[in-house]
Amino acid sequence: MNERFLENPNLPKNKVTTVFANIDENALKSVFDELAIIVVNVTENPLLDTPVSKHADILANYVGKSTFLVDKNQVELCKFIKDNGGKSIIIENIKSPYPNDCLLNFADIGDYIICNKSILTKEIIELLPKKPIIDVKQGYSKCSVCICKRNTIITDDISVYNAVLQYDNINSLLVQKGSVSIDKYDYGFIGGCCGLIDKNTLLFNGDLLLHSDFDKIKKFLYDNGVNYIDIKGKPLTDIGSIIPIMETDGD
Repeated sequence: MNERFLENPNLPKNKVTTVFANIDENALKSVFDELAIIVVNVTENPLLDTPVSKHADILANYVGKSTFLVDKNQVELCKFIKDNGGKSIIIENIKSPYPNDCLLNFADIGDYIICNKSILTKEIIELLPKKPIIDVKQGYSKCSVCICKRNTIITDDISVYNAVLQYDNINSLLVQKGSVSIDKYDYGFIGGCCGLIDKNTLLFNGDLLLHSDFDKIKKFLYDNGVNYIDIKGKPLTDIGSIIPIMETDGD
């Protein structure tokens, strides 16, 4: 089976074969094993607040063309990228408190990048794909966006939702906060508990039925031709997103 880095960040065209994620939780590890998906596990950044110190969406981001922006602690990820012919650009000074933990927390949704532009350094902005930037107030932009397919998102952040409403070719659903858990904080984010594992399938870390807006989410996914896999009976938990890295070369 031939594999390749994703052509489009966050948007696999085929079956995902490798992800970057925090798999400390056994239930999620078992799911990846069943799906035959390799996991490059996150290395803790000790300068981050403990609940987010192993969050993939804070510690790395893929910008396309086999190139990743990576926190300096992620030795395992950098080795994987190099071994597969990719390139890692090391980003220093990712640390708590906010907003210094958001330097890589931007969401490429296909034709646009959603981020709080004031948080990103000039150097990082220059490394982003040449796409229009949708500037939002939320620094945890990637955490707040569940990318369902190209230009199709679910968000639990009102600033993100209001910003994307200005774009006719972005399909979006606003859901309530509070159904996604995370240690220490009042709530986690919808994007932080999931990620695409093939073109039309989302994997959720937890039971989607337990979300207060389950019916709205289920209908939105169905209307957009997106399936989902979840973990029955387990609370939806923000683990810092599931970031697809490689997929089968099935074109």
